[in-house]
Amino acid sequence: MDKIKGYLRHQSIRKSFFIIVSIIAIIVIMLSVGTVGICTRIHDNILLSKAFVINPVEINPSNDGTFKVSGSMVEENGSDTYTDREMMICRITEVMIIICPLLFSFLGIWCAGTIFYHIKLKKPLLLLNQGISHISLNDLEFSFDYQEPDELGCLCSAFEKMREQLLENNVQMWNMIEERRQINASVAHDLRTPITVIKGYSEYLERNLAKGVMAQDNILDIVVYMKQAANRLEDYANSVHDVQMLEDISLEYTDIELADLYNEIKSSLEIIEQELGKQIKVINNLPNTSVYLSSTAVFRILENIVRNACRYCKNLVLVEISLIDQDLIITTTDDGKGFTEQDLKKALNPFYKDKGQRDHYGIGLTICKVLSQKHGGDIFLSNVQDGGAKVTVKIKIK
Repeated sequence: MDKIKGYLRHQSIRKSFFIIVSIIAIIVIMLSVGTVGICTRIHDNILLSKAFVINPVEINPSNDGTFKVSGSMVEENGSDTYTDREMMICRITEVMIIICPLLFSFLGIWCAGTIFYHIKLKKPLLLLNQGISHISLNDLEFSFDYQEPDELGCLCSAFEKMREQLLENNVQMWNMIEERRQINASVAHDLRTPITVIKGYSEYLERNLAKGVMAQDNILDIVVYMKQAANRLEDYANSVHDVQMLEDISLEYTDIELADLYNEIKSSLEIIEQELGKQIKVINNLPNTSVYLSSTAVFRILENIVRNACRYCKNLVLVEISLIDQDLIITTTDDGKGFTEQDLKKALNPFYKDKGQRDHYGIGLTICKVLSQKHGGDIFLSNVQDGGAKVTVKIKIK
């Protein structure tokens, strides 16, 4: 029985339904034929017990035009009448001959439906109902354990994919909310310093200008300090705006030859090399083929990670570009001190800066992260064995 159930579970719904109905139909026919046969035999035995036999007779014509019958026409076999019990049994058997096939048919339909439901429908419907209940409660931490290769198995698999996508979307949404919270906290923290400077010098000027005790040189120095603080405040606000705009940007994809892409990358890195006074070495592992990608995103990612590497390196930055399967891989390594444990955890967060750096706003790697993820890839931070920092960017080729 278990083997039959296991076999039916691996069949399609249509085939399973046909097999179950066929088996039940055969059983119903066999029961109906057997029951009708038994009832007929009982009925006939009762009737034959009171039967009579017509014996052969001889008919002879007479001279007066009449016929003379000789011999007995009827031979008695038992009593002439049926008992009440025999009559009741006859009526019951006659009714059963009609009712039993109908009754077996209805029972067969009920059994076929019940068996089909328990074998093919009960478990997946229960799982789907439980899944809907979990989703209605915003609980996506569950999974489907139904792997049968039938239509409902495909439905459960699609439902599981939907659950995974919803969970991924929720995780991304919460990550976005957390990033926004971190951005707001960072903005509030970093804006406090220039605002305090501007406010403090403004109050100082307000107190002392009225008294007429300030020299012209002191006033000029304070104005310069206030202007620097205002410029820093403006630059920081622009950085916040750039990060916010990146989340809403849409990438424009074009067909591009990898050889042309490499030449443009090499020219761009030569300009950065001359500007920053660092040595940038490029390793080209790209095949001679064309790809479909957003070159704008690629160059912005490359510029940010290379500039970030040049900021921390001693002299050399190594850039390696490869195409693996359907991913464009850009890897930069430098000869600097490498990432700290805190850097590895937080360097991709917006406006993250280590204690020794004040000449940037900590959005370079954040820009790379956003653009790479929009391009179907991601960014990874690590250290090389000799202590330098390593940044690997994966960009999905469409």
